[in-house]
Amino acid sequence: MVKITEIRTRVWNWVGPTVPPKANFCTSATDALPASEDSMASFRFHQWLTCEVVADNGMIGIGNAALAPPLIKETIDQYLA
Repeated sequence: MVKITEIRTRVWNWVGPTVPPKANFCTSATDALPASEDSMASFRFHQWLTCEVVADNGMIGIGNAALAPPLIKETIDQYLA
């Protein structure tokens, strides 16, 4: 059975300029809201978490999280790593 030997997390912070996404960039539930000039505003992520899960056989799995990356990092580091 493969066992996890290490979990590494890192939060990436975007520091560059941001612009609104172009029309029809993607769809979300907020597209249906009236008077929403920029329905994707709440979905712009300026931070991102990457998580590497290392197994004893040398395999590395990669995951990510965009909602509350610092909180997710702290949770993973404290309870899973």
